[in-house]
Amino acid sequence: MIVWKSRQCGVAAIAGVALLTIVTACTSQTPGQALNAPTSDPGSSDMTGMSPVEDGLSFEDELAGVLPCELLDDDQIIELGFDPSTAEFDDVGVVYMCQYTVSPVETPLLSINVDRDWPMDDLNLTNFNTVEHQVGPLRALLITDDREPNKCQISMELGESAHATVIVSFTESREEACESAERVAGVLEPELPREAR
Repeated sequence: MIVWKSRQCGVAAIAGVALLTIVTACTSQTPGQALNAPTSDPGSSDMTGMSPVEDGLSFEDELAGVLPCELLDDDQIIELGFDPSTAEFDDVGVVYMCQYTVSPVETPLLSINVDRDWPMDDLNLTNFNTVEHQVGPLRALLITDDREPNKCQISMELGESAHATVIVSFTESREEACESAERVAGVLEPELPREAR
């Protein structure tokens, strides 16, 4: 089993492709607790890919209220094989993610990232393996890295300037990481806002 070190400051390495920027500091909130902030109901997806934005909120307003640690409830996290009490919210620079592990073991690691100001098509995917993908009605990319054979990423397009990413890493194999990322993305997709098309 791969041992994962320095959980708080491993954020830049774990986020990898999803962040595509240099993070100069690492901080985190108390494990298992999300920050309190005004939130709005992310709604649910539909087969046309139209926005589930409710009550006259714009896509940008709804996206601004999304907290990664509140997108899935505890029961959903447990069903996906992770421990909700291990939730760690990180908000450093462009990092806006929630991480979960399988308690008390620190691996595998699940990261749910929401990037409100970075188009999926602007990700620098040089030296990464990418496959066009679909998660529900959302266009997505399945991303792997030959240098990290136990990690898999699925990025989902939420709008012209926003995307969400699921990363599963430190598994026994890439196949296991991608199977887990697929399950998480499938459960997460209906909870994500998306821009009207």
